[in-house]
Amino acid sequence: MSGREALQVLWTWTPFLAAGFVWNVIVSLLAMGFGTLLGGALAFARAGSRRRLAGWATTVTHLTRNVPTFVFLYYLAYLIPFELEIGSRVVAVPAWIKASLALSIAVVGFVSDTMLSAIRDWRRGDHAASWLFVPSWTMYLVIIVMASSTASVIGVPEIVSRSNTIIAAVGDTGLMIWIYGYAMLWFFLFCWPLSRGINAIRRRMQHRRAAAPV
Repeated sequence: MSGREALQVLWTWTPFLAAGFVWNVIVSLLAMGFGTLLGGALAFARAGSRRRLAGWATTVTHLTRNVPTFVFLYYLAYLIPFELEIGSRVVAVPAWIKASLALSIAVVGFVSDTMLSAIRDWRRGDHAASWLFVPSWTMYLVIIVMASSTASVIGVPEIVSRSNTIIAAVGDTGLMIWIYGYAMLWFFLFCWPLSRGINAIRRRMQHRRAAAPV
């Protein structure tokens, strides 16, 4: 297949791949949301006056730092049933929820550590330093978006999964490099501008902090 024909195939399947990338973003945002809630709670517990609670929160934080997220996807796929009985109702548990929960484990440890630093900076009166949590959180979102491609292993119809679907549908293995390269381009176009923007904001915040009177 010529390069022109490959580009035509990619153009034809672009809406299908775009819908898949939306799933990457959804899974990532949910993972960041779940992880931020729990990680924030752990951070406040670690910053509190109760030593036993702070110790427990620190232990949980250490555990979440060391969980291999990719392997955890498989555990959740088997541990969480496809359906849950709540009273007289049966509620389905979709794969994207499981993927979001698995990815959120890494977020918990990250948020617990970074928010703890932000809380301590705020209490010391260094509010500018505490606000650096925001660009750090956004940069971690970029990492989670890239990691969200692993969600395909448990059936989430994200962009990598759909790339495999296209290869099987077209039936030309010569398109693999084109299709996977196109899928990588979606991640690049989403993550690179965001990373650049957040780094610029972080540098500006650090500059303002350094220039502020003591």
